[in-house]
Amino acid sequence: MSADREQPASEPTESTFPGSAPVVNPVMVTLARESRGYTQGELAALMEVHQGKISRIEAAMLGVSDEVLDRLCRAVHYPPEFFYQRDELHGIDTSILFHRKRAIPVRALAKIHAIANIRRLNLGKLLKSVDLEPRHPFPSVDIDEFDGDPRAVAQAVRATWIVPRGPVANVTKAIEDAGGIVIRCDFNTRLVDAISQWIPGLPPMFFVNVDVPGDRLRWTLAHEIGHVVMHRSVTPNIEKEADFFASHFLMPADDIRPYLADGIVTPARLATLKPLWKASMQAILKQSTNIGVIDERQARYVWMQFGQAGYRTREPQYLDIPVEEPRTLQEVVAAHTDRLGFSAADLGRVMNLYESDVREIYLGKYAGLRIVK
Repeated sequence: MSADREQPASEPTESTFPGSAPVVNPVMVTLARESRGYTQGELAALMEVHQGKISRIEAAMLGVSDEVLDRLCRAVHYPPEFFYQRDELHGIDTSILFHRKRAIPVRALAKIHAIANIRRLNLGKLLKSVDLEPRHPFPSVDIDEFDGDPRAVAQAVRATWIVPRGPVANVTKAIEDAGGIVIRCDFNTRLVDAISQWIPGLPPMFFVNVDVPGDRLRWTLAHEIGHVVMHRSVTPNIEKEADFFASHFLMPADDIRPYLADGIVTPARLATLKPLWKASMQAILKQSTNIGVIDERQARYVWMQFGQAGYRTREPQYLDIPVEEPRTLQEVVAAHTDRLGFSAADLGRVMNLYESDVREIYLGKYAGLRIVK
């Protein structure tokens, strides 16, 4: 990784033209509101204005006066410059493929996507000063060229990334060695584990929930790798394909079969395999079925045992897998603070955030970094 900017600077927004005042982008008003989890009515109450005003502003039917902008900034805690940005946003389409455990309220999902968009905008600005140097390429394939078989794609990705036989030592590191970036976010819900994006001109990005435990984090990241690699368009089977990819990326059939060759798959046996493969007992059980070690009837019996022991909700705590820590985002921020001399306030000006948010998001407990000067 290299950094080439010598002095901290704030770049002008695209909406700033010589001789004219910047104009608030209504899309950014919506983005700011949704990132804080507010409805239009709740934001209007905080700003002490009528909800109709917020509605018309977001619909680009009404401009924003200096007084209203000041109220908006205080209500959602973003600086004025945030609202002048003209960067393209990405919604729930083929560029974003998300992994849900179950149905999630639209309002909560909107907040998660707003957070992901803002983090992507932040990162895009930081990457203008830093060159990433991946060790391996991040492939994008047509699954039809692999006869529609996600297992073959998983094998190809492992080969491209030079992953040795057996368990993947660190899924997060494998992503980042290939130029991807894993970003931990507080989604304020446990209903979504991760969102992945691969936007032209930027590296693949994986926004992961800070509440995800270690084994599920690895599974979720593998699932999202499958989406990013295989799915440039939405098809009816994308979730099933990503699941198969994840299973065979983490536990290739030829590698795990010798550990199950006797066909004895019990909770106790799965507990011994979990620390080795760094996958949940449930994921190993599913893979045992996928590769034909046991049949569906035998699997149902083990699932019943899981239910009786409470393992479907919480596997034994002593078997917990440590959470993998991403490094690339820390290194990008460190390149600015250590090599380029940026302060937290400088970073805020670059990313159009208040200094307090920079410290919390990029220099706080989830980032693993502190400014020392």
